[in-house]
Amino acid sequence: MNNLKLNLGCCCFKLPHFVNIDIDPQFKPDKCMDLMELEKEFSTNSVDFILAGHIFEHFKKEDSQELMRQCGNLLKPFRMLLTIVPDYTKCADLHISAAEKIILAGGDHQMLFNAVRMRAMLKKAGFTNVFEIKDLTSVPYLVVPDIKNPVPDPWQTAFLSFKVF
Repeated sequence: MNNLKLNLGCCCFKLPHFVNIDIDPQFKPDKCMDLMELEKEFSTNSVDFILAGHIFEHFKKEDSQELMRQCGNLLKPFRMLLTIVPDYTKCADLHISAAEKIILAGGDHQMLFNAVRMRAMLKKAGFTNVFEIKDLTSVPYLVVPDIKNPVPDPWQTAFLSFKVF
Protein backbone atom coordinates (compact mmCIF):
# COMPACT_ATOMS: atom_id res chain seq x y z
CA MET A 1 0.00 0.00 0.00
CA ASN A 2 1.31 3.42 -0.95
CA ASN A 3 1.40 6.07 1.81
CA LEU A 4 0.84 9.47 0.21
CA LYS A 5 2.20 12.25 2.41
CA LEU A 6 2.12 15.94 1.47
CA ASN A 7 4.44 18.69 2.71
CA LEU A 8 2.57 21.89 1.85
CA GLY A 9 4.59 25.03 1.15
CA CYS A 10 7.84 23.16 1.67
CA CYS A 11 10.12 26.08 0.78
CA CYS A 12 13.67 24.76 1.30
CA PHE A 13 12.50 22.19 3.91
CA LYS A 14 11.89 19.21 1.69
CA LEU A 15 11.17 15.94 3.50
CA PRO A 16 12.06 12.46 2.30
CA HIS A 17 9.14 10.20 1.32
CA PHE A 18 6.81 13.22 1.06
CA VAL A 19 5.45 15.01 -1.98
CA ASN A 20 7.00 18.42 -1.31
CA ILE A 21 4.79 21.18 -2.74
CA ASP A 22 5.54 24.87 -3.19
CA ILE A 23 4.42 27.60 -5.57
CA ASP A 24 7.97 28.95 -5.94
CA PRO A 25 10.06 27.00 -8.48
CA GLN A 26 13.33 28.26 -6.98
CA PHE A 27 12.93 25.69 -4.17
CA LYS A 28 12.66 22.84 -6.71
CA PRO A 29 9.63 21.20 -5.08
CA ASP A 30 8.36 17.84 -6.25
CA LYS A 31 5.21 19.68 -7.37
CA CYS A 32 5.24 23.38 -8.17
CA MET A 33 1.66 24.50 -7.74
CA ASP A 34 -0.80 26.83 -6.04
CA LEU A 35 -1.98 25.21 -2.80
CA MET A 36 -5.50 26.46 -3.43
CA GLU A 37 -5.68 23.90 -6.28
CA LEU A 38 -4.86 20.77 -4.27
CA GLU A 39 -8.18 19.13 -5.13
CA LYS A 40 -7.36 19.42 -8.84
CA GLU A 41 -4.12 17.48 -8.32
CA PHE A 42 -5.04 14.91 -5.65
CA SER A 43 -8.14 12.74 -5.26
CA THR A 44 -10.62 12.74 -2.40
CA ASN A 45 -9.64 10.28 0.36
CA SER A 46 -6.21 9.62 -1.20
CA VAL A 47 -3.76 11.19 1.28
CA ASP A 48 -2.41 9.60 4.46
CA PHE A 49 -0.76 12.62 6.11
CA ILE A 50 -0.46 16.36 5.46
CA LEU A 51 2.14 18.65 6.98
CA ALA A 52 1.23 22.33 6.79
CA GLY A 53 4.07 24.08 8.57
CA HIS A 54 3.87 27.88 8.47
CA ILE A 55 1.41 27.98 5.59
CA PHE A 56 -1.97 29.16 6.80
CA GLU A 57 -0.74 32.54 8.04
CA HIS A 58 0.24 33.41 4.44
CA PHE A 59 -3.40 33.34 3.28
CA LYS A 60 -6.38 35.53 4.04
CA LYS A 61 -8.83 33.94 6.48
CA GLU A 62 -11.28 32.74 3.81
CA ASP A 63 -8.50 31.12 1.78
CA SER A 64 -6.96 29.51 4.90
CA GLN A 65 -10.37 28.09 5.73
CA GLU A 66 -10.78 26.76 2.18
CA LEU A 67 -7.32 25.19 2.23
CA MET A 68 -8.14 23.46 5.54
CA ARG A 69 -11.36 22.16 3.99
CA GLN A 70 -9.45 20.83 0.98
CA CYS A 71 -6.95 19.10 3.27
CA GLY A 72 -9.80 17.38 5.08
CA ASN A 73 -11.33 16.30 1.79
CA LEU A 74 -8.05 14.83 0.51
CA LEU A 75 -7.22 12.88 3.66
CA LYS A 76 -8.31 9.28 3.98
CA PRO A 77 -10.58 8.56 6.96
CA PHE A 78 -8.69 8.35 10.26
CA ARG A 79 -5.68 10.22 8.83
CA MET A 80 -4.01 13.41 10.07
CA LEU A 81 -3.18 17.00 9.29
CA LEU A 82 -0.32 18.59 11.25
CA THR A 83 -0.43 22.38 11.32
CA ILE A 84 2.25 24.62 12.78
CA VAL A 85 1.72 28.37 12.92
CA PRO A 86 3.27 31.33 14.67
CA ASP A 87 1.12 32.12 17.70
CA TYR A 88 0.99 35.86 18.33
CA THR A 89 -0.13 35.33 21.95
CA LYS A 90 3.21 33.71 22.67
CA CYS A 91 5.02 36.79 21.32
CA ALA A 92 2.95 39.76 22.47
CA ASP A 93 0.39 40.54 25.11
CA LEU A 94 -2.07 42.15 22.70
CA HIS A 95 -5.66 41.56 21.65
CA ILE A 96 -5.69 39.83 18.26
CA SER A 97 -7.14 42.87 16.44
CA ALA A 98 -4.39 45.17 17.76
CA ALA A 99 -1.72 42.59 17.02
CA GLU A 100 -2.98 42.21 13.43
CA LYS A 101 -2.65 45.95 12.80
CA ILE A 102 0.96 45.92 14.00
CA ILE A 103 2.31 42.54 12.95
CA LEU A 104 0.63 42.26 9.54
CA ALA A 105 1.58 45.76 8.35
CA GLY A 106 3.91 45.37 5.38
CA GLY A 107 4.63 41.67 5.91
CA ASP A 108 3.81 38.58 3.90
CA HIS A 109 1.55 37.18 6.61
CA GLN A 110 -2.12 37.71 5.87
CA MET A 111 -3.60 36.69 9.22
CA LEU A 112 -2.61 35.88 12.77
CA PHE A 113 -3.27 32.71 14.69
CA ASN A 114 -3.55 31.68 18.26
CA ALA A 115 -4.65 28.33 19.62
CA VAL A 116 -8.30 29.38 19.87
CA ARG A 117 -8.54 30.64 16.28
CA MET A 118 -6.68 27.63 14.84
CA ARG A 119 -8.83 25.13 16.72
CA ALA A 120 -12.04 26.90 15.62
CA MET A 121 -11.00 27.01 11.97
CA LEU A 122 -9.94 23.36 11.94
CA LYS A 123 -13.27 22.33 13.48
CA LYS A 124 -15.15 24.47 10.94
CA ALA A 125 -13.20 22.65 8.20
CA GLY A 126 -14.58 19.35 9.50
CA PHE A 127 -11.80 18.11 11.77
CA THR A 128 -13.57 16.80 14.85
CA ASN A 129 -10.52 15.70 16.84
CA VAL A 130 -8.03 18.57 17.20
CA PHE A 131 -5.17 18.27 19.66
CA GLU A 132 -2.49 20.82 20.49
CA ILE A 133 0.86 19.07 20.60
CA LYS A 134 4.09 20.05 22.30
CA ASP A 135 6.41 17.32 21.01
CA LEU A 136 6.57 16.43 17.32
CA THR A 137 8.08 13.01 18.05
CA SER A 138 4.55 11.89 18.91
CA VAL A 139 3.43 12.49 15.31
CA PRO A 140 3.25 9.38 13.09
CA TYR A 141 4.80 9.87 9.62
CA LEU A 142 7.04 12.65 10.89
CA VAL A 143 10.02 10.60 11.97
CA VAL A 144 12.75 12.58 10.24
CA PRO A 145 16.30 12.02 11.53
CA ASP A 146 17.43 15.51 10.45
CA ILE A 147 15.19 17.19 13.02
CA LYS A 148 17.44 17.83 16.00
CA ASN A 149 14.84 19.42 18.29
CA PRO A 150 11.36 17.96 17.66
CA VAL A 151 9.62 20.57 19.83
CA PRO A 152 7.87 23.57 18.26
CA ASP A 153 9.62 26.84 19.03
CA PRO A 154 8.15 28.76 21.99
CA TRP A 155 6.42 31.20 19.61
CA GLN A 156 4.64 28.46 17.65
CA THR A 157 1.48 26.47 18.14
CA ALA A 158 1.11 23.01 16.59
CA PHE A 159 -2.10 21.01 16.19
CA LEU A 160 -2.67 17.46 15.10
CA SER A 161 -6.14 17.10 13.57
CA PHE A 162 -7.81 13.83 12.64
CA LYS A 163 -10.28 13.18 9.88
CA VAL A 164 -12.75 10.66 11.25
CA PHE A 165 -15.44 10.71 8.59
